[in-house]
Amino acid sequence: MYRSNSYDEKISKKMRNPDFAQEYLLGLVNDEDEPMEVEEALKFIINRMGVTEFGNLIGESKSNVSNFLNGSRKLKEETLNKYLMPFKLKVKKILEQIAS
Repeated sequence: MYRSNSYDEKISKKMRNPDFAQEYLLGLVNDEDEPMEVEEALKFIINRMGVTEFGNLIGESKSNVSNFLNGSRKLKEETLNKYLMPFKLKVKKILEQIAS
């Protein structure tokens, strides 16, 4: 089976623990020096975890996950929430008034 250079078997196994997965993703997004956007953090994690493993975890085909990774598929909010399920997270949109 083909593995990307960034595949990490230890991380792949640890990502099956929802508490670890959540802490890992939030650590990437909330990093003080180089914070990642949610989609960027997901791509980083999926590459380290393995496309097949991640697809199996969320019930999504390998081709759909690969299309997200290579940028040919944008995730709608509903699908993004599906990708965030292993992390016990979901998207929440907030509308704020701009101070004048």
